[in-house]
Amino acid sequence: LIYYVCAQKNRESRAKTEMRKDAKQNADFELLAPNSSNVLEIESEEHDSSSSNGKKKVILGIIGLAVILFITSVHTIDSTVEVEKKVKQKSPHTGDTYGGINNVGHAGGAWAAAQGKGIVISKKGDDDDKNLVSFPVNKIVKHAPAITSLNPSNLVNLWGHYFHDEHRSPYASHLYDQNKTFLEEQQQKFEIKMQKVREEYGAWDFNTDFDDDGDQSSPRVGADFSNVNYRDLPADEFPISSWQSDKVYVEKFLSEAKQLVHRMKEGIYAEYGWPSKKKDGTIMSEEELNKREEAWKIHILQPEEYETKKTIGIATLSQVALDGLVRKLLHAMITTDEFYVVLGGHSAAAGHGNDFQQNRVITFHQIMEPVFNKLGMRLVSRNMGMGGVGTLHFSLAGKDLYGETDILEWDSAMTEKGAPVDFFNKQAILSGERVPLILSAVHYDVVKESNDTAMMGQYINDDSMIPETTWENYDSIPYAARWLNGKEEKYNAICWEDRSDFTPEKKQGEHPSSQVGWHPGNRSHQWQGRKLAMVVLHALSAAFEKWEEGMQGQVNSGCTLPETYWHVGPHYETIRKHLKTHVNTPTDGEDVRSKCEEMYPELKRICRVEMHGYGMWTPRSHQAYDFLSRIKPALNGYKPYVIDGGNIYNGFDLLPLNQAIPDGDVDVHAIAIATTNPPPDLDHNWIEDDEGDTANKENTTETSTQPPRRQILRKASELAFKEVAKMEQEINNNDNDQQNLQAEIANNNMHEDDNTRMLDEEGAIVPGRGWEVHGWKKM
Repeated sequence: LIYYVCAQKNRESRAKTEMRKDAKQNADFELLAPNSSNVLEIESEEHDSSSSNGKKKVILGIIGLAVILFITSVHTIDSTVEVEKKVKQKSPHTGDTYGGINNVGHAGGAWAAAQGKGIVISKKGDDDDKNLVSFPVNKIVKHAPAITSLNPSNLVNLWGHYFHDEHRSPYASHLYDQNKTFLEEQQQKFEIKMQKVREEYGAWDFNTDFDDDGDQSSPRVGADFSNVNYRDLPADEFPISSWQSDKVYVEKFLSEAKQLVHRMKEGIYAEYGWPSKKKDGTIMSEEELNKREEAWKIHILQPEEYETKKTIGIATLSQVALDGLVRKLLHAMITTDEFYVVLGGHSAAAGHGNDFQQNRVITFHQIMEPVFNKLGMRLVSRNMGMGGVGTLHFSLAGKDLYGETDILEWDSAMTEKGAPVDFFNKQAILSGERVPLILSAVHYDVVKESNDTAMMGQYINDDSMIPETTWENYDSIPYAARWLNGKEEKYNAICWEDRSDFTPEKKQGEHPSSQVGWHPGNRSHQWQGRKLAMVVLHALSAAFEKWEEGMQGQVNSGCTLPETYWHVGPHYETIRKHLKTHVNTPTDGEDVRSKCEEMYPELKRICRVEMHGYGMWTPRSHQAYDFLSRIKPALNGYKPYVIDGGNIYNGFDLLPLNQAIPDGDVDVHAIAIATTNPPPDLDHNWIEDDEGDTANKENTTETSTQPPRRQILRKASELAFKEVAKMEQEINNNDNDQQNLQAEIANNNMHEDDNTRMLDEEGAIVPGRGWEVHGWKKM
C-alpha cells in the first residue's frame, strides 16, 4: 500500500509537470492564435494506465479494510489531479488581442523583441519562451477535402498588431522616416481621437470570464473540434465548463456583440453623411430613420422575388443566402473558427492604380477584422483579382488556388462573360470544404440547379444615398463621400512612404501605374468594401437574434445553442447533392445544357465534380501550389526553378501619411478597435540615434539605464519581420530559395567543366534534364 501510494504521488508529480508544460504551450498558442480551439483539458494517459495497472497489483496483494482504505485514497488523489488538470482558458472575447508586446512597429513591442519576447521571438536556449506556431487541422470530410488556407502571416498577423492597436497610432511608428517630435504629435492626436470615440460611440467591454454566479474564478475547458467533420461538435459534447455551455456568459457576450454591431453600422452611416446624431446635436426623426433604412436597405428576397430587380439599396440576398450566412457566422463564433472572404476578378477588382491597402476587400478587412476578433473568429480576407484575365484559369483548380471561402465575390465583367462565370459559381459550391455565399452580378441557373439551396446574392449598383460633390458643397461633404464619382481626387495612392529602416536604391515613382478611366479610385473601393461590411453586419445582427431564440428552448447540458441552428455539414452536403443531381446533360431531346457545359462540350464533367489543380499565376492562397512543385527532379537532381532574388525588405508596409483620415472626420476603424481595456504596461520611450550615451549604443539588455535608440528598435522590428518570413519558408514545401540552391548544385554537378546545358550523353533525352523556365517572373 505504501509503495503504491508513493508511486501514485510520483505519477501525480509527473502529470502536473506535463500539465504545466502543455498549459504553457497552449498559452503560447493562445497568444499567437487566440481564436483557435485547442483542447485545454489535459489528460495524462500515463497516469491513467499506470493507475489501472497499479490498482490490479494492490487488489491482488491487499485484502479487507486495507483494500477499502486504499481505493478511497486513490480516488481522492485522482479527483485532485482531475481538478488541477482543468487549465483555465482565457476568454476569446476580451478584445485585447492586438498590439501591446506584439506591436513591433512601436517601441514597446520592438524593445520586447530585442529582449527575446513576443509573438515570434524567443530567447536562445529558452524553450519555454518559444511561441509555437500551430495550424488548426481541417478535417478531411467524405465528399470535400478541406483546402489548406492559412499561412504563418495569417496566424502571426504582425500587420494586425500594428494597425489594430487601440493604444498606439499606426502613424507614430519609429519605422517612419520622421523626427521624434512629429511622431509624438501623431500619438497625442490618436489618443485624443480614441478617447472621443469611446465617449461618443462606446467601446467593447467584455473582459471577465463569468460563471453562473458572475464569479471570475471558475476554470474553463476548451471544446475539442479537431476530430469532428466540419467542426460540427454535438451540443452535448461541449464541456460543462466551456464558455459555450455557460448561459450567463453567452447572454453577456450577445449583449456586448449587439452593441458592437450597432456602433459599426452607425459609424458607417455617419461616415457617409447619415448619422443618427447630427452635428447640431439633434437626433434623426422617425421619418429620417425610415428614409435611411430604405436608402441603405439590404433586400432579402423570397423565391417568388428572385427575378425582381432592385435599384435602390446596398445589396440583395435570397432568404436562403441570408439563412446560410447566419448559420456560417454562428458556426464560426461557436467553434472560434476562421472565416474566409475572397474576391476573384480582373484588374479593376484587384485595385490597380491604388495602393494594396486601398482595394475593396482590404478596406473591408481593415474595419471588420477587429470586429470578428472580438466575436471570437479569425477573419482572413484575400483579393485574388488579376489584371488582364478573369477567373477561369483559377476555377479549373477548384479552391486549391483561391483557398477556402465563406464569402466569395466575382467581379470580372470586363474580361469574361457567360460560361466561365457559371463555372466559377459551380466550382465555388462543389470544391473545398465550405460552400460560400456567392456575391455575383451573374447567377445563371445555379439556384434552380441546386433546387433553391445555393446561397446567392449581389450588390445593387446604387450610389444615390451619397450626395454628389461639387466645389461649392465640398466642405460639407464627409471625407469618405467626396468625389465618389471619381471626377476629382480619384486617386491618392503613392509608390513609397519613406522608412527609417530601408531606403530604395532606385528613385520611386509618384504613384502606381494603371490609373486609367476604367479603374476605380480609392474612395470607390472603400465604398464597395463598406457595402460588404453592411451585408455582414446585417447577418451578424440576425445571427445574434437566432442565438437568443435558440437558447430559449435549450434545456440540455452542453452548448447553449442547439445543433440545428449552427451545424454546417448537412447544409453543405445538401447543396452539393442537389447541384450534382440537377446538372445533368441530357442524352436526347431538348438541349438544356447549362452555360458551364456549353464552355467545353467534351468536358461537361467539370461542371459536376470538384476540381483540383496547380498554377503559376499569383496571388495564390499557397505558393506551393504551382507547377514546379509537381515536377520530379531528374536523376542527377536537376529541377527547373524560377529565379527569385527574395524580398528587398521585410515587414509590413507603413500606412501612407497622406492617406490618414482628416481630424474631425469619422474613423470607423477607430470605432472597431475601441475597448475599455487599459493600455499594457509597456515603456514606449526611445531616443534618436544621435542622442544619449554613445557607449550604450548597442545595449539591448533589460538593465540598460537609458531608453533604446531608434537604431536598436529598427533592428528588433527587422528581427521579428525575418522570423515571420522564415516561418513562411519553412512551411512552404516549395520554398524557392531551397529550390534555387538545389538546382544550382545539380547544374554544377552535371557540368563541372561546362556551363552549357548540353546533355551528358549525346542523344540521350532524360525527363527533366536540361529543362528551364521561360516567361515567368516572380512577383
